[in-house]
Amino acid sequence: MKRVRVKKNIVFLTTLIVFASLFAWLVMAAEGDNVKVISLASGTNMTSVTNRLFNVSFDNTTDIPNALNATFFFNISGTWTKIGNTTATGCNVKAGLSSCAITLNATVTDGVYSLNATIYNASASISVVHAANLSNGVYIDSTAPQVGTENVSGFSTGANISTNSRGTNHTLNISVFDATIGMQTVFINITNSTGVQNATFTATREGSTNNFVVSEINTSHFPNGEYNITIYANDTLGNLNSSTVIQRVIFDNTAPTISSFSCTPNPVEQGETITCSCSTSDALSGIDSTTFTTNPSTANTGSNFQISCSTQDKAGNGASTTTTYQVTSQGGGSSSSGGSSGGSTGLSPPTSGTTSGGSSGSSNAGTTGPSTEVEQSEEEANTGSGIFASGSFLGTTSGIVITMIIIVAIIVVIAIMIKRKR
Repeated sequence: MKRVRVKKNIVFLTTLIVFASLFAWLVMAAEGDNVKVISLASGTNMTSVTNRLFNVSFDNTTDIPNALNATFFFNISGTWTKIGNTTATGCNVKAGLSSCAITLNATVTDGVYSLNATIYNASASISVVHAANLSNGVYIDSTAPQVGTENVSGFSTGANISTNSRGTNHTLNISVFDATIGMQTVFINITNSTGVQNATFTATREGSTNNFVVSEINTSHFPNGEYNITIYANDTLGNLNSSTVIQRVIFDNTAPTISSFSCTPNPVEQGETITCSCSTSDALSGIDSTTFTTNPSTANTGSNFQISCSTQDKAGNGASTTTTYQVTSQGGGSSSSGGSSGGSTGLSPPTSGTTSGGSSGSSNAGTTGPSTEVEQSEEEANTGSGIFASGSFLGTTSGIVITMIIIVAIIVVIAIMIKRKR
């Protein structure tokens, strides 16, 4: 009996030791399990930690009894760095779940952090044990997104833009960067030269990239004139960058003007030089180029040679027009006989009355070669009547021969009569 009783006592003590050890292990395993960072919560986005509430909760029984304060730490570059601590009045200690909290005005650089806390009482301390009870992914971003004129394409300061010349809308491409939290919204404002807002367009993000696009800008919907385009880049924390302005962009959808296009002399003689000029202007963006032939060909005669003048302004709008010129043969302005007589006799140019004379005038000039005064005397003599009138009997070769025969006959008769008298 005594031996059996001893065995029972040994079994009882062994069981008691096992249960005591198990209870102690359970208590140790449970210590710190309930220490949890409540604020700042995981995924919090802030521009700073100024006036932010930091709060850690714990179990006053299993974690740490009668807590006096708590200290908060940010993990900065892999090192837990203290940012502030509570006082005794900052801890709300009661039976069961308790907490310590403080409003901090610490300065922390932009970044993504994890937040931890350590709770202290008079003789001990306890920190967050489980990673799930930390605050992870706390974003601090006080910097506006980065965007500059070098990040914008499609429009530039001083550019001349026309939708009419393109036939399609203009596209504005913007590259925006935010080092910490990333972008939320990009939009543009278009204001005229007096500062009046004319339109706002929201940009579309290309996938998950930093590129944003505005593709529906139709300048023909705006009055011709000068505009400023302001880029607004906003991250998810409301950090706004509106410093990028594309200035003095000219919207010009009107074609340039061709005020005159002509050639001189017109008509021009064959082989001679004709010079053409084309006058153009553009009231807004200015003329970029004007194309026409300054000295067109005069190799061939004709009455309707056509040439064109084309012009384009700096916004790409174009205009064109045509003109005609005439090429005549050399000396085409006077009769051919007048030119012939001048070439064969070497006389001084005839007066206007003789320039329009017929073929007889040319023939006379070519065969007789008298001076102009002689020609005029003969013409005056030929204006009489009878057989000596111009165009009558004496005006023909046979009439001259017969006249000479008559004169010779008269001379012979006179000679015979003188001889008889003697």
